[in-house]
Amino acid sequence: MFIPTPFEEHLDTNYVPPDSEVPHIRILIQENKDALPQLEAQIQALEAVRTARLSFIHRHTALLSPIKRLPDDLLCTLFLAALGHPSDSSMKMSNKHPAVVLTHVCARWRYLALDTPRLWSSLTIHPPAPPNYGLFVGNSWTTDDSNSLRSAQLENPRIEVALRWEKELDSIIRMVGIWLQRSKGCDLSIRLQASDPGPQAAMQLPTTVLASLVDLLCNSSSRWEEATFMLKYVCSEIIHSSFRRIFELKAEDVPRVRRLNLTTSFVMMPSRCDMDGLPPPPNQNTGLLGAPQLLCLSLGGIFADLNTLPVRWGQLTNLRFDGYIDFFLPTKAFGCVEALALLRLCPQLVTCNLDLAPNPPTDVDLGRPVSLVHLKSLTLRYSIPDQDFISRLSFPSLKSLSLLNYLHPIATRASNAMEAWLQTFGHQLTDLRVTVKNLTQTGLVRSMDLLPNIVSLKFDHPGGSPYSIKPHPNAPEEKEPAVIDREFLRRLTPPSGEDNEEGATSKKPVWCPKLEEIELLTCGGEEELIQFIARRRKLKTSLARLRKVTVRFKTLQEIDIARALWDDGVDTSGLTLKMTYPLRISLRSKRSYSSSEDDFE
Repeated sequence: MFIPTPFEEHLDTNYVPPDSEVPHIRILIQENKDALPQLEAQIQALEAVRTARLSFIHRHTALLSPIKRLPDDLLCTLFLAALGHPSDSSMKMSNKHPAVVLTHVCARWRYLALDTPRLWSSLTIHPPAPPNYGLFVGNSWTTDDSNSLRSAQLENPRIEVALRWEKELDSIIRMVGIWLQRSKGCDLSIRLQASDPGPQAAMQLPTTVLASLVDLLCNSSSRWEEATFMLKYVCSEIIHSSFRRIFELKAEDVPRVRRLNLTTSFVMMPSRCDMDGLPPPPNQNTGLLGAPQLLCLSLGGIFADLNTLPVRWGQLTNLRFDGYIDFFLPTKAFGCVEALALLRLCPQLVTCNLDLAPNPPTDVDLGRPVSLVHLKSLTLRYSIPDQDFISRLSFPSLKSLSLLNYLHPIATRASNAMEAWLQTFGHQLTDLRVTVKNLTQTGLVRSMDLLPNIVSLKFDHPGGSPYSIKPHPNAPEEKEPAVIDREFLRRLTPPSGEDNEEGATSKKPVWCPKLEEIELLTCGGEEELIQFIARRRKLKTSLARLRKVTVRFKTLQEIDIARALWDDGVDTSGLTLKMTYPLRISLRSKRSYSSSEDDFE
């Protein structure tokens, strides 16, 4: 807006007005200053009108929100879809849990959320780790009088830490009670990861707060459908542990449990054992393992003999076992003989994951054959059984195989064992995960020729030689382990019309024609990888199209692979790429660790 002024020609110049013009200029300035308050008032009035109009629009638009028009049953379905898996960190019981957040949106949502038991049927509980020092006091850990308690609090600030720990546990107990109440009669998924401090120095009794939490959960055991317990306690005398109630449950106390994950760890004196002379639980008295409807079982390392556990092996469909902890059974290991015996007990298995001890001597009798007609997925960790073990297996439905040996993956024997597995089952596999250093280079090439139906291929690595156990000094010399190199990538790459007679790729069949997902560690070959991805993404080809590529390079990055594919016109829609490279090492000398200054350049 232009405001006329007699001084228009002098504005924004170095003009110096004479004394006679100064009063006139001041009058003009004051006149405009006097007009500002009225303008400010008008602006504020208009802004108020604008705000009111916007509020009117937003509030009336909200009346037309599609989600408000959804029926209650469909809205509840969306609520349930917002929940993640119990192992998801966002599912930990807190005021940020999705179910709690839903109750804070509006009155209708709160009513529906509170009236949907399944929203509250998953309890993921991670109590804070208990302090492991000093005298624990409070309403559960002290027998001193109140004067002594107050005096101890003043003299020992660590007591306040213990009190805060108990206070937080009390809060968790109240929250668990609310969850159980709101879940009504719904089947429950329980996930408890906790540590029990047990009796410590200057303490006569263990805390009852943690035991109260366990009791509250166990009181609802008849509703458990899925239970995960990751427990750590101090001694093997379970009678002194806050977790005792869990291991005292009977099979009839858990009639609905279908999935159970039980992992325990201990801090104990080697000479101590249970009052009845039994190893620490889980053992033959752990009735939870005998749940009548149990189908999926995951057991961490145990002390007890597997054959003494009250598990209904014949009905299991999913099994994971992490082997023995050789404390009470120092001469017993879960090896090939034990694995075959276990598999014979589980004719209904669909997935199996076992931690195997090294292969036994060749003169050990492995027993009769094992036939698992429903087994689709098998994972063997720690060691790879050889041909004697494989010859006793009949897995006609096996589609997924993982052979993960990280302790000494360079052994030639491991390479031979790996090839034996693939010679037997390679033609029927769609998913394979192996440690590439279990194979020699020639063994890797032979193995790849045995995988015509592979859809997902993953090569793990042992994390480097510092973590590998070296062979015995008198052992025969081992061959060099396999590496994923440029030639390997070329063999996965289909030929193009431009390949000449000198190209080895055009003369050999392409590996894994049905491959859609690959994960590997390579020593280089970015250009070969680009060519591999580009040709595997062609629309007009008899080969399957890649969907996911994960590569860990051992060399520094030289090419932006995603950009190169884009520049080459490769269709990357629906393709997931994940490339990782080693960090570049600065040639500048680093400052001492004792320096308080950081170099950000």
